[in-house]
Amino acid sequence: MRLGALELADAARSSGHTEADVIFATSLLSLPDLRAALPASLRTRPAVLYMHENQAAYPDRSGAAGSATAEAGRDAHFALTNLASVLTADLVLWNSVWNRTSFQEGIRGVLRHAPDLCLDDLSARIEAGRVVWPPVEPPVPAPLRAERTDEAVRVVWPHRWEHDKGPDELLEIADRLSERLNLRWTLLGERFRAVPPELERFGRRFAARIDHIGFEPDRAKYWAHLSRADWVLSTARHEFFGVAVAEALLAGCLPWLPARLSYPELIPESAHDLSPERPPSDPERIRRDVRAHLAPAVAPRAVERLDAMLAGL
Repeated sequence: MRLGALELADAARSSGHTEADVIFATSLLSLPDLRAALPASLRTRPAVLYMHENQAAYPDRSGAAGSATAEAGRDAHFALTNLASVLTADLVLWNSVWNRTSFQEGIRGVLRHAPDLCLDDLSARIEAGRVVWPPVEPPVPAPLRAERTDEAVRVVWPHRWEHDKGPDELLEIADRLSERLNLRWTLLGERFRAVPPELERFGRRFAARIDHIGFEPDRAKYWAHLSRADWVLSTARHEFFGVAVAEALLAGCLPWLPARLSYPELIPESAHDLSPERPPSDPERIRRDVRAHLAPAVAPRAVERLDAMLAGL
């Protein structure tokens, strides 16, 4: 976020790529820096900013977002870079309403430290950005629901192994329900050198109930894991869209999702407040409702919508 724009502008200059229809940037760089550093022929091109995350609502190491603790432990430069990019772009696209709303709330907290700053109609300028779900590639062909030879309830937790994905809540849920429900677990997502201790405890405590644990880079095998699961569980405290959850839903998993972050947007009302403790009376109807609701995110339909927006610039 500090230097990427300068590097990209230099790459464009040295490669001779000095013509373009549109500059398409993400929230992971400084759009003002990019526009200023590009060759002159590119500086006046329409600039689109795709906000796939925002730094004003990024949680601290405890998982808290937007709190005084998170604000004190964060480099405000990154949130202000996002703000400058939003105000510089000709078109701003947000991947969820939650992303846009949390940025509005978070940036107000950051700007409390600049009481003399005057930006007219800031909320309206942020709100003017369009919400466009990112393309999610479904399996081809769609996976069949696996035949069942036992009565276990299979749950997939598809998150990367980091503190902001709520591993403590995952462990608490498993502890609370292990005596009442016959749950079997699949834990996917990338793990890093530092593994949250709750996931290490989970692996030891529920070893006999785990079907798979660990990152699966092979996409066919990944989709097979999803197609064998009955539910997708999220315990995330930090999520601006949720591609992994959307993939699991498209694979036919029922939603076991908290009423926070972007999740209420990803599922229809009929699929809210479900869990293995509160299963639907007609699971297949819920799966159909969810797939129909997520249809705007499925590639290539989502790509076509993005292309149409860019063509209008």
